[in-house]
Amino acid sequence: MSEFLVVYLDSIDEHLLDYLDEDDELRLDTVRRLRYYTTALLDGSITPAALAEDWDDWFVLTSAFVATYAPGEVEELEEAATFLDAAGTDDDAPLTEEDRAYLAALERQLDMYPEMRTTGEE
Repeated sequence: MSEFLVVYLDSIDEHLLDYLDEDDELRLDTVRRLRYYTTALLDGSITPAALAEDWDDWFVLTSAFVATYAPGEVEELEEAATFLDAAGTDDDAPLTEEDRAYLAALERQLDMYPEMRTTGEE
């Protein structure tokens, strides 16, 4: 998995590799931050536009996470999520049902990440 993750992130921007640990897996603190912002989007305490301003890497890192660690159902939900297309714009339309379904599924997958790790990092 980690080879795919490295290639995926490096093809977008080399600075994204800073989010990986020595085993080329997402660092646990990165996953915790992804989870924090996922929950914030779900509960409405941050908008996609504000998130793009605060931590634009969230959008790329969550896509990388889904492509690397999540089952196909989450990828399908990601494709249906409309707020991802508006990332980085001033469009703060309310989240759709599809957006919420994706974020809820992403939240569950992020919670399972420590068990998914191949290195046993704590």
